[in-house]
Parts: sequence; structure tokens; C-alpha cells
Amino acid sequence: MKHFNIPLLRSVRGLWRDRKGAMVAVLAAAIPAAIGVAGLTVDLGRAMVAKRALEAGTQAAALAGAYALASPTATSSTVTTAITNWNTANPISNVTLTSSTPTLSCVTSTSNLPSCSVTSPNVVSVTQTASVPTYFLKALGRDSFALHSTASAAKAGGNAQSLNVMFVLDATGSMSDADSNCTGVPGISSPTRFQCALYSIQSVLKVMPTSLDKVGLMIFPGMGTQYSPTSHPCSTQPSSVKWYTTNIKYQIHTAFDNTYNDGAGSLVTTSPMIQAIGNYKTSSSLSPCVTNKGGQGSFAAEVIAKAQAAMPAVVTGTQNVIIFLSDGAFNADSSDFASGFSSKATNQCKQAVEAAQAVTTAGTKVYSVAYGASTATSGSSSCSTESGYTPKYTACTTMQAIASDSSKFYTTSSTCNIAGSANPVTKLPDVFKAITTTLTKPRLIVN
Repeated sequence: MKHFNIPLLRSVRGLWRDRKGAMVAVLAAAIPAAIGVAGLTVDLGRAMVAKRALEAGTQAAALAGAYALASPTATSSTVTTAITNWNTANPISNVTLTSSTPTLSCVTSTSNLPSCSVTSPNVVSVTQTASVPTYFLKALGRDSFALHSTASAAKAGGNAQSLNVMFVLDATGSMSDADSNCTGVPGISSPTRFQCALYSIQSVLKVMPTSLDKVGLMIFPGMGTQYSPTSHPCSTQPSSVKWYTTNIKYQIHTAFDNTYNDGAGSLVTTSPMIQAIGNYKTSSSLSPCVTNKGGQGSFAAEVIAKAQAAMPAVVTGTQNVIIFLSDGAFNADSSDFASGFSSKATNQCKQAVEAAQAVTTAGTKVYSVAYGASTATSGSSSCSTESGYTPKYTACTTMQAIASDSSKFYTTSSTCNIAGSANPVTKLPDVFKAITTTLTKPRLIVN
């Protein structure tokens, strides 16, 4: 031991002291990096959660805008207001919304959307930006993350439930009058009111989803035998018979149809429904088999009750709907009724209202389309058979009362409207398109 090298030992101890200092230096450099990695993990995780919340919020805002766009009085301003109100009432947690920009457009590349044009958009796209604050990364100079999301929603085309829709058309003689306000019917320069009504239904059936909705058709006056045209040239339409004739037939065909369109906006001409109502096009059009033969004055109570009776039994997830079109002047002569039913000739407008109210009570939604309904209290365009109650119905107020509620009343006449109604005066094809929008609900689509 006496030969132990003391200088060498001192050198080893010095080296050890130098290594301790290096380790401390390494640890000192690693700790901020470790904190940075941990902070990045935590803050990025929060940002990802916030991104998903922003996407959900943007989709909800787009749907809110689509509901606003579905209103017949919608404008870019009302849609923007609806989106702003939604964002204000439903703030996104832990996110600061920095901008929200809606854009309206006409989308035709997606099936089962409402028809549209440059001036009549069917889709709302909402782009929103937001920021989410950081916690750990602030120490490294990063105060927040910027987020971005875009969502698009159509004003209609999505269904909350399956629908059974019965169209009920006035086919009396007055429907042969020309409608100068009905423009744009392909191949027909001056359509009659009945042709305009058929074209309006055709427009609706192009966008209704056949996977969910079935449709039927009734015309009045009724016929003595069943009419079920299935091919062209059409078989002869039976003549009209008196109201309440035994076994009177109102419905065209005997079942509801779900083969009316191809899912891409075109009518299927082999469909029983399309054989009946036709397909107006500029070329290769299909003429309708159903005509307005008329034959007597107008009476509605019986056909409304028959429409309800023809409805399928309601099951969970299904809604029955009647869309009733007429001028509301129900004033048939007593001679137009079958033997034993002459008493029905009194208060014909009141009877129609009571029949519709019973249908609504049964759970069916009744949409009423007043086609040129008059407010006159006398004459051929009035409810001239009313007596024994006040105030008496006019053709206009009859059509208003037939609707299940005011939101389901539509009119083509500026003199026949409901104060404060959300449904403005418009052309008949546009009326039916507006009704179609209310029958469906907004839906998200791919951006």
C-alpha cells in the first residue's frame, strides 16, 4: 500500500467531479424539452377535442341555416341571422369562435334535393374559424391553436319519417280555365289550371324519396267505376257521377305508389302514378291520362272523408298527409247529389271544413292549397249554400280552415291570405315545392 499513486487517485476524483457537472448540464437541458413534449401532448389533445367540437357546432349551424333557408320568405340575411342566433345560443365549449361565414348555392349533383336555381338556392355551406388556448405551450411562445371547419346542409331532402301522401285535386269544369300566372310548364304555352296542378305534382314527385314516401291521387267529382290507367294510349276515363252515389270512386288506382322517380330527379313513366298525371317535358313528354271532366258543381266533404279512409294504417315512424287543392267554391246544386242526400246541398263549405277537421283529429296532416279562392259572399265563386250560422264561410276562409293549421295553408291569390302567414303568395308550382320542403327536413351533405 505504501506504493499507492496519490496523484492518480486525485485525477480519477477530478474526472468524476467533471462527469457530475456534465450530467447536471444534460438534465438541465432535458427538463424543458420533456415539459415541452408533455405540454405539446396535452395541448394537442385539447386542440383535437376542440376541433371535433367545432365540427359538430358547424354542422349544427349549417342545419340551422338550412331550416331558415326552407322558409318561403328566406333571404341571405335571414339565413345568416339564423346561424348567428344558433351560435350565440349554443356556444362551443373551450373554443373562441372567430368567424362564421355562410354561403348559399344551388346543388344538383346530390340526389333527392329540392330543385334549385341561381336565384333559388337549396344548400347552405357554413365555414367557421375558431381558436383554442394552450396552457403548457405558452411557456414556449404558443398561446393558441387556430381551427377551421366547413359543413353543408340542404334545406330539404332528409326525412324524419316515412310519408303516405294523398294528392286531392279539384277536377270540376272551372279547372279548364287558363292560368296566366303558371309559366314554365314544358311544352305548354298556355296551361289550364288543371294542367298546372298536374305539373306541380310532377315537380314534387321528382324529388320525393321513393325509399320512404308513397303517394296516391284522388280527383273530384268522383267516378262511377274505378280508373286505373297503366299504359298509353290511355283507357277512357269514366264519367263523373253524382255526389254520394253508391260505390263512387275518387282514387285513381287503388294503392299508394313508390315507383314514381328514379332517385336522380327523373320521373319513371311506367309508374302507375306517372301514367295518371303525365310527365310534361319539352320532348318525349307523357300526356296525363287523368282529365278534369267535371260534370257538376263542386262539393268537397265526401272526397276529404274518402281520402282519409284510403290512408294506410299509421305505424310508428309513418305520417299520413293529404294535400288538397281547390278554389273552395263548394256550391253544387241539390240535383248533383244522389237520391236521399239532398240535405247535403246546404252548408257545403262548412261540411268540408268539418270533414277536414275530423281528418286532422285522426292524426293526418292536411295541407290546403287555395287556387284562386275568392273572398266573395255571393255568386258562383262563393259559398252560396251557407245558412244558419255566422260568420259564414267564404271560399277563401273555407280553404284556410281546411288546413290542419295556418302553416299548412297556401294560396295563389293576394286577396286570400292569413295575416302573418309564413307562406307568401306565389305561383302554383312553387307552392307545391314549398309544401315538399315542409314534408322533409334539412340534411347534411358532403361539402
